[in-house]
Amino acid sequence: MQVKVKLTAGKIVNAVIEVERTGDVKDARKSASKALEAACGTKFPISRLALIYGGKQLADGMKIHEYSIKHNDTLLAHLKALVLSDSLDSINSEDTSVINTPESGLVSPFPMPLTNGDVQMMDTVANKLANTDVTSTEEPDAEPAQCDHCDSNASTKCNYCGCVYCGLKDDEAKTLACDECGRFYHMRCLPEPVTELPEDDWYCEYCVNDPNIVISGETKLDLSKSRKAKMPSAKQTKSWGGGMACASASKTCTIVGKDHVGPIPGVHVGQAWRYRLQVTASGVHRPPVAGISGTSTTPAVSIVLAGGYPEDEDRGEEFTYTGSGGYDLSGNKRTAKSQTSDQELTRQNRSLALACAAEVDDLNGAEAADWKLSTPVRVCRSYKIAKKHPEFAPEAGVRYDGIYRVVKYWRQKGESGHYVWRYLFRRDDTEPAPWTAEGKANIERWGLTLFDESPAALEAKAAKASVKRARKNKEVARMTRTKKLYTCTPSPELLEMIRLDEANTRMWATIADNTYESIGKYLEALCENALVCPICQELVQQPVTTSCGHNICNPCLCKAMKQYGVICPICRSDIADMGSVENVRSTMNQDLVTILKALIPSYGKGWEVKPNVVGIQHALRSGKVVDE
Repeated sequence: MQVKVKLTAGKIVNAVIEVERTGDVKDARKSASKALEAACGTKFPISRLALIYGGKQLADGMKIHEYSIKHNDTLLAHLKALVLSDSLDSINSEDTSVINTPESGLVSPFPMPLTNGDVQMMDTVANKLANTDVTSTEEPDAEPAQCDHCDSNASTKCNYCGCVYCGLKDDEAKTLACDECGRFYHMRCLPEPVTELPEDDWYCEYCVNDPNIVISGETKLDLSKSRKAKMPSAKQTKSWGGGMACASASKTCTIVGKDHVGPIPGVHVGQAWRYRLQVTASGVHRPPVAGISGTSTTPAVSIVLAGGYPEDEDRGEEFTYTGSGGYDLSGNKRTAKSQTSDQELTRQNRSLALACAAEVDDLNGAEAADWKLSTPVRVCRSYKIAKKHPEFAPEAGVRYDGIYRVVKYWRQKGESGHYVWRYLFRRDDTEPAPWTAEGKANIERWGLTLFDESPAALEAKAAKASVKRARKNKEVARMTRTKKLYTCTPSPELLEMIRLDEANTRMWATIADNTYESIGKYLEALCENALVCPICQELVQQPVTTSCGHNICNPCLCKAMKQYGVICPICRSDIADMGSVENVRSTMNQDLVTILKALIPSYGKGWEVKPNVVGIQHALRSGKVVDE
């Protein structure tokens, strides 16, 4: 790398030298001496040339990188005016080529003016050298370091300049100094006394490192003796969810809200997921662990059949579901196998009672006069029910089986001797059940394969993709033809609605050019990409389509126009043709609203006028008689 050298002795001289980051400082001084000589025509002795960087003088024996010198950095060159050697005769022959200084009899390495102070200093040094016995090779004794705690008093005990343990300063021949901290220790005072002086480096008990606990480079940590390796769980061979039990949801359903009642748009009967966490992300059943989705004040919207209670009975089109509670979960939840207390009609149990079209009875339960007026509940079946009812259980994971309604609920004593709440569900869905011949054909037609995004499945998927890329184009095309994909094609009614939405012609054309595996992927493309408000980052509500073709929520656009003016928040185009904020406030793309309501029946329920509750349904749930 290149480094600049700057000399400011008498006049400024600049030079550029080539150095290696791992090179020695001495080599850099040689290069600097030659470069400065070439720049000004004057010889610069290496023994009197010092290089300075960052306020520090570069010492021989050190490497360039040890001073953090980088490419194009500048080194200051300092030329020593005097050479303090053992005698004046030690000035080498190359120094005689420079100009002499008559006042002191010494030589000046560079033709520069000297001040009176420089001359006096040089005379003083010359006189000292003249009166020094040059034959003596002994160096003057260095001044001993002074202890700040005891002033180096030999008779005073000090744990800083004496032995750390006893504080005495005797027996220097058998005193060890730690090569790390530098403190002194008598060999007799050590916890493990030493009789012979160590030949290698010696460290005290505070600085020594155990090589058994130090992890060297490219060496893995040995966990065979760790505390976790000694626990009983380390010897278990059962897989508890493939590491997904403690994972958190990375995606949330944005097509509908968490309190959505009824089917999820884009999810067909027969769709299955590997883990409950993926069911949560789809919006079919939001709780990742609980089997009932609901609160004590709102009707339940979904449940999962997992065979957790011995009282559960499954007949396919009908099943009896047992409420939650009654187990002691204070310890290990996996070991709680028997019921220890009575179930109460609270929390999720009460939410199932609210879903029944009958008056809530906390003691005996109730039965719906017309069960089809009960709240629709999404039902999922887990592979765990295969122990009792294999004919209705999925092969793996959790499967969505359609809409069921609560017919009645009652309280009875269970097999454990404690009371439980039981609920009778009856199927009420237009799509066929997945265990029937029609349902299996429907699954094949829609391509409803098991949704699996576990780490092992993703790794296998990546390996498979790598193999496909390595094969020839003909073989890849053949494999692609064997895979059945569902191509989402809008219905004629929806195509007519899209044709009427002339403000978003370009967006609908882009959507139509792509191919989607399912109606769910089609809705995700709309709700998570094409129709996301750029301001609130949610599915656009009360949509307003600007003249530049962007869809924005009406409240968000009004707020942006008040703050930034009449411009589009996305492309900054002028949208003055839309009028003032007052005009935009009453504007909405009704054609786009019609399309979204056709795709998502619950769209707009937060800002549209809500219809009144049906009188007979209100009467059945509250127990009050309503005059018709």
